[in-house]
This record gives sequence, structure tokens and C-alpha cells, in this order.
Amino acid sequence: MSIRNIFHRIQRWYRRRRFREGSTLSRFIARDVRRDILIVSAARIDQGIITGRVRTMNVLYLSHGLVLEPEFEPPKELRIEEMWVWTGQSWGGLPDGTSIVADLHERSGSSQKPNG
Repeated sequence: MSIRNIFHRIQRWYRRRRFREGSTLSRFIARDVRRDILIVSAARIDQGIITGRVRTMNVLYLSHGLVLEPEFEPPKELRIEEMWVWTGQSWGGLPDGTSIVADLHERSGSSQKPNG
């Protein structure tokens, strides 16, 4: 038995233990953005794929009541090595790349009357 085979056996054991159906995994993917993944199926875990429901949220916005806690998305296949990838800014914003702060500034700026 080679070192490579031993590594793959350990990796499979670890994945089967960690990615169990019905469990929810949570991780910060940016300083203020948390992603939760509800495991729906781990049938293809040996191929590095799970079926899960994803919910990504900005915890600062959530804690200040600026947004409601989002629901989980419909189930979809996820590659394990890509589950925690964040393509946004290091200080997250919203999952679609927008910012509530910018929206709030626009609204408050348009409601203020100019001096004069």
C-alpha cells in the first residue's frame, strides 16, 4: 500500500464523517460574510461532490437588522474544493456584490433638503 493510497483512504474517511446528510456546515468566507451549507446528499462524496442547499449572508447587516436572515437556496451539486470560494471584496457586502450601506446613503441623501 503506497502513501498515496493511504492519503486517499484517510481523505475519504474524513469526508464521509464531515459531510453527513442533514448536517449544516458553516464558515466565514469573508470578514463579515458567513456561508451555511445544509447537506442534502453525500452519495458522490468519493468524487468530491455533494448536494447541498447554500445560504450566504452578511452577518453585520443581519446583526444590525438591515436584512432578514435569508432562506437556503434550492439544492444543487457542489464541488467540495469550491464550496467556500468568495469572489467578492474582503469586507463582503451582499452575496450579489452590492452594498446596503451604499443604498442607505443614496436614500438618506435624496431625502435631505439642500440648504439655501
